[in-house]
Amino acid sequence: MVPLLLRGGPTLVITHDAMLPPAHGDDGRRSPVLVLSSDPLAAALLGAAIELAGLAPWYPKLGESPRIALLRVRPRLVVIDCDHEDGCSEAFIGPALMTGSQVVLFRSRRTRRDMSEMAGRLGLRTVEMPQEHEELTSLLRELVH
Repeated sequence: MVPLLLRGGPTLVITHDAMLPPAHGDDGRRSPVLVLSSDPLAAALLGAAIELAGLAPWYPKLGESPRIALLRVRPRLVVIDCDHEDGCSEAFIGPALMTGSQVVLFRSRRTRRDMSEMAGRLGLRTVEMPQEHEELTSLLRELVH
C-alpha cells in the first residue's frame, strides 16, 4: 500500500505496481508476455495459459495505451485480441515488431473483425480460441524461446 496525500488528508491506496514482478519477468527467469484484449475473461484465460507455459503475463494498466504498456513491459511476446481497437492495428503492431517482440493475434467465434489480410501481410500468426491447452502452451513456448 502506498499513502497518497489528497486534499482531505492521507489516504491509503492499494497499487498493483507493488504486486507485479519486475519488467524483465520474475527476476529474469520468466519471459514477459503482454496481453491486449477487449474481453477481460479472455485476457484472464490467456494469462492462465501463459503462466502454465512458464511465462509471465502482463496487462496494460487502467487507462494505459498499448504503446505505453509495450514500453513499460518490454515483452518477448505480445498476444493481441483481434477486436482490441488500439492493439490490433498496424500503428501498434509495427512498433511492437520493431522492438523485437513476437506478435500473435487471437480470435474466437465472437470476433467481429477479420484481421487475416493484415496478419498475412505482416507475417503474424493467428490463433483461434479456445484452443487445446497443450497446443497453445507449445505455441507460446516456441515463440518465446
